[in-house]
Amino acid sequence: HNGTFRGNNPAFVTATAALETYWTDSPAMEKQTRARGEQIERELAAIRAENLAEVKDYRGRGLVWGLEFHDRTRASRVARRAFDLGLLVETSGPEGEVVKLLPALTITAEELDEGLKVLARAVRETA
Repeated sequence: HNGTFRGNNPAFVTATAALETYWTDSPAMEKQTRARGEQIERELAAIRAENLAEVKDYRGRGLVWGLEFHDRTRASRVARRAFDLGLLVETSGPEGEVVKLLPALTITAEELDEGLKVLARAVRETA
C-alpha cells in the first residue's frame, strides 16, 4: 500500500493550503482534472490496443489511473524502464501487477503527454 498523502497530517495541511492557493476557482480545477483524465484514458486505451496480449486492462478516474498486466512481473519491469527514461511511476495491485499513475493536479497537457509517451515506450521496450 502506497500513496503520497495516506495518513500524513502535515501532508493533509499542505495539500489543503495548496488547493486553496492554486485552485481558488474550483470549476476550473474540475474542468482541468477532467480534461487531463480524458487525456490519460485515451493514451492508456492506445497502449492497450497496441499491446493486447500483455495489457489486461486500464482503469481510473480524474488523475488516478492504473495499467494492469497479465504477467504479474511486467508492471515492475515497466516501472523500472520508465524510471530509466525519466518517468517515476509506482506499482500496485495485490501482486504488483498494475502500473499506477498519479500525476500532479498542476500538470500541463504537454507535460502529461510527454510522460504518457515515455510510459508507452517503456511498455513497448519491456515486451
